[in-house]
Amino acid sequence: MTPTGPKLPARKGADLDQPWHAADPIPAPDAVHSDGDSAWAMWNEVSKQHEQRFAPTAPMTVPPTAPASLSPGERAWAPTQSPDRAPILPTPQREKQPLFTLDAAMLVARKNNRVCPRPVRWTEFVAMLPARKTARGQQLPPAPATGPAWKVTPPLTKRLCFREHIEWAERAGMLESAMAFMQSMREDEWLHMGED
Repeated sequence: MTPTGPKLPARKGADLDQPWHAADPIPAPDAVHSDGDSAWAMWNEVSKQHEQRFAPTAPMTVPPTAPASLSPGERAWAPTQSPDRAPILPTPQREKQPLFTLDAAMLVARKNNRVCPRPVRWTEFVAMLPARKTARGQQLPPAPATGPAWKVTPPLTKRLCFREHIEWAERAGMLESAMAFMQSMREDEWLHMGED
């Protein structure tokens, strides 16, 4: 319900500093909206003109050479040579990438929800791992969870133990041999999650 009473005249813009009364209209600015497709076209044109001032960037094919008499600070500002006069530098040789990675080996070890090799095959796997030379002599790889430990070791612990053996093979540079061994195993020679 609105209050009844004498209606006050609407205020002019100069009266905006006066207190507002309940019967006064809410002041609103006079907004003129004049953009649209033409404003967007003008923006695109200005943007295009701005971008045309810059040449397209191209990668250098050969690093620039500067006279040897320049100091390191002056070399930074030396003029570059065109690629046809610059000396051709030999292409650096890339290091030989390993055939297999630890991640690839772990994918094979965990394929079909595998945990680890069964005891006989696991013992064969560990036997092929070399001892590590340390300051105190030689360190053998960790023992597999075979024998009496097989029945009391949970599957996740067996899986972690087998991962240690794969990491040992990688550090020894025998990851390819370890992969060949794992890929040669039949599926029934692996322990899977949920099996005994």
